[in-house]
Amino acid sequence: MKPIHYRTAWVGNSFGGGPKWVQNFNDQMQVLPDGTVYLASFWDEGGREVGIYKNGDVIGKLEHTHMRGGFAVAVGGGYAWYAHTCAREDQPPVKAGEARSDKPICYFGVSRNSLDGKPAPFDGGKTSDGNMLVLREALDDHALIPQGLAANDQLLVVADTARDRVLVLDVATLKQVREFEIKKPMRVALAPDGAIWVLSGGHFEVQDFDPQAAPAKIFRVAEGRDPVEIEFPLPAHAQPSSLAFDNQRRLLMADQGPNAQVLVFDVMAHPRLVEAFGEKGGLYSGPHPGRTGPLRFAGLTGAATDAAGNLYVGCNVPRGGTVLRAFSPSKKMLWELLNLEIVDVGDADPASDGRLIYTADGKYSFDPSAPPGKGWQWVAQTLDPFRYPDDLRIHFPGLQCGTELRRLDGHLFICLRGMWQGILGLYRVDGDMAMPSVVLTSGPLKAENGNWKASGQPEKGRFFWRDVNGNGQMDPGEYTATEGPTGEYWASDVDAKGDIWQGGRDTGIWRWRFEGLDAHGTPRYNPAPVHYPMPAPITDLLRVEYQPESDSMFLTGQTKEHAITGGEWGTVGTEVICYDHWSTNPVPRYRTVLPYEKGSIWGESFAVAGDLFFIVIGKTAEVYVYAQSDGRLLGTMKPGPEVHGESGWTDIRDAIRAFRRQNGDYLVFVEEDAKGKCMVYEMTDPLSGAAPQTKPVTTRP
Repeated sequence: MKPIHYRTAWVGNSFGGGPKWVQNFNDQMQVLPDGTVYLASFWDEGGREVGIYKNGDVIGKLEHTHMRGGFAVAVGGGYAWYAHTCAREDQPPVKAGEARSDKPICYFGVSRNSLDGKPAPFDGGKTSDGNMLVLREALDDHALIPQGLAANDQLLVVADTARDRVLVLDVATLKQVREFEIKKPMRVALAPDGAIWVLSGGHFEVQDFDPQAAPAKIFRVAEGRDPVEIEFPLPAHAQPSSLAFDNQRRLLMADQGPNAQVLVFDVMAHPRLVEAFGEKGGLYSGPHPGRTGPLRFAGLTGAATDAAGNLYVGCNVPRGGTVLRAFSPSKKMLWELLNLEIVDVGDADPASDGRLIYTADGKYSFDPSAPPGKGWQWVAQTLDPFRYPDDLRIHFPGLQCGTELRRLDGHLFICLRGMWQGILGLYRVDGDMAMPSVVLTSGPLKAENGNWKASGQPEKGRFFWRDVNGNGQMDPGEYTATEGPTGEYWASDVDAKGDIWQGGRDTGIWRWRFEGLDAHGTPRYNPAPVHYPMPAPITDLLRVEYQPESDSMFLTGQTKEHAITGGEWGTVGTEVICYDHWSTNPVPRYRTVLPYEKGSIWGESFAVAGDLFFIVIGKTAEVYVYAQSDGRLLGTMKPGPEVHGESGWTDIRDAIRAFRRQNGDYLVFVEEDAKGKCMVYEMTDPLSGAAPQTKPVTTRP
């Protein structure tokens, strides 16, 4: 084999990995007088549930937090505090979904760490680190986690949301000073005069926003007194999500509603709105909805200042992703940190020659000639939860994450599959926004949390939804029954001409023919699919990719000769078989045996591009490169030194896409969850025999 010449780039994270990456999510934040920022989140795949940042750099994290997660952080009394849940120290490790349900297995409370992140144990502290103040023990239940924390040199204030109470503790001894009742306390802040401010109610999730719901309530609790509800002149549809006092003793409130601004109140007498910072409407405002900009926010989770008056704004953008920005007192952006991708893979707009990359909800410009990590820029968030509340990317993020771009009749569409293949969604790109356009589903659509379901959908069975009236909403009368694979299936694809292909594991292949766009730009499909019987010699069909220009079909799966013996779930299987003349008289051209070792090596995802096809290994994320003409292995690619040679497992079934550029080079996109980004391998064509046009960092046989 000739060497594979490539280098490793990425999009979606301000850092490439190793000791530095920005965490996946951002639920709350604390800013110290010197500008150090602590960000709390429920989960980070790499273990930075609470990240520490300063001057646009990553400086640390709270250690030993990668357990079950939490939502709130505070700093006071010389310590950092994190409200979360974790397994009791007497519980053995268990696989996901196998936790016992016959007795309490989790602690719920607040852990104490040093300011540099190390566990700080105390007498009576729980967990193996001895640093947790436990409020209760129960079965695993996120609703039992305290939702708010605040601290200073004297007090630690805990919003014990599940019990409708706020606890006030001595920060040194952790003895209770007092408690008071407030319905569903969510966020707390300590004012300079010692009063406690409490934000109650609310959802604090953009996808749950209901403009008709009662607004959150805000209380002030002076020392020794009962809570007093304060009337605030909130803008229409405001959804407060945080409270903090700035260096001028004003109350800052992040508004996570459609206005997406930081609200500044003078509260010395009666609360008075004195400033609304940020463009009204945030990311979704103006003539270019979705377009990013320093003052265009979305999913606001926090706002605070340091002693110098610099303002810090934290966002958790819809569908998840950390945005942290710092502004000078004159409101000039000083720096920005991003982690925009988790359980996502990218693909290139075919008309851009690889210079525009889309993920499930992100749009990036990309310069392949730039140094790795320096050539990408976040252009837009293509999802608007307020304009398109039926967008399945909001309600089924795990099922709408495997990105495939198609140009149909000249218009760009994002085609999304997921960790499972029950839902295929097509989104029409309009400017910087992608609106729901077509859904093919194996059954009725209802969000796991029960807060949403498709209006007017059939009660059972497979169906198409088409945006017949062009409004991007799932309206009654827009559904059509159809056939297709039933039960668990993995083979699903949209080919370059727009036809949809899906395969059952042992029931054959279905093809829905694309019939052009209607007057609203919505794809039309014949709801009566063509059915192809199960092709020999495959016994378990797992992936399908059809190439219309050559009438070639690539199928992957198991065969009698090569079985999956380790029970690995959702893999591509053990063979790739290429068929010629698929539409008329399918004839196998070749069979390629894929790398497989029980329990350690298996192909997770498959993609075809140019003259090559690719698989990515589940555990190691190593990419195998094959010639499309005869199926021979050309070489492999692993994460290079540009990303510290590391990657997490590939977690979705469609975790790899590839694109051949006009100069013959390839861009290969691979999901990378461990440090929150999408990997981009810039690879010289291994069939050309030409020297790399740019110096490769990595060469592998």
